[in-house]
Amino acid sequence: MLVSEIFRTLQGEGRYAGYPCLFLRTSGCNLRCAWCDTPYTSWTVEGESLDVEEILELTKPWAEVEHAVISGGEPLLQKDLAKVIAGLKTQGHFITVETAGTLFESEVRPDFFSISPKLANSRPNSERHATELALHDRNNDHKHLEHYLTSGIEYQIKFVICSEEDIPEILDLVERFQLPRQNVYLMPEGVTHEALERHGQIVAEICFREGFNFTGRMHVELWGNQRRT
Repeated sequence: MLVSEIFRTLQGEGRYAGYPCLFLRTSGCNLRCAWCDTPYTSWTVEGESLDVEEILELTKPWAEVEHAVISGGEPLLQKDLAKVIAGLKTQGHFITVETAGTLFESEVRPDFFSISPKLANSRPNSERHATELALHDRNNDHKHLEHYLTSGIEYQIKFVICSEEDIPEILDLVERFQLPRQNVYLMPEGVTHEALERHGQIVAEICFREGFNFTGRMHVELWGNQRRT
């Protein structure tokens, strides 16, 4: 497994925001989101190749932390993901896998999926990044979302919002997949306090109107946009 970083933090987003957690960030992604906040795991991949035993040994210092989050990049690209999940469960952790939902493996069975389908606002600039745009558009579809919804594993659906223009696309997906609104979280895009406040006010009004959940980005609010948070 290609690992970017392992650290302890507070979950910053979604249902379990504020929970202390062990965070395992994998490296490598099949998308190229324009606003990606971890480009070192997607646009320019960095990381260390570790086997399952090495990963479990590195996580032992935080064995008392109940929640463990496996994120990326895109964790579903990692062939040892199911084995790492099994090992972390043996250590007593509640496992969340954060994914864009563009890939699915039936043997990957955490306790919770945090699925973040990417909207049109994620597309990179076509003039500056034509190759990356082609890769992003080729891989960014929602054909696997139904597999997650019927897996029997609890989940949340998290959308990154830039403006009101994103809402028709979200409502179309909610209708298409019959997504329960209590499982849908809208999150303002941004890696600065100013951007989160500006987009957050828009997102809050949408949540009031449409009956979705609001999620901020607690880690950015607390520590700014830096690694290991």
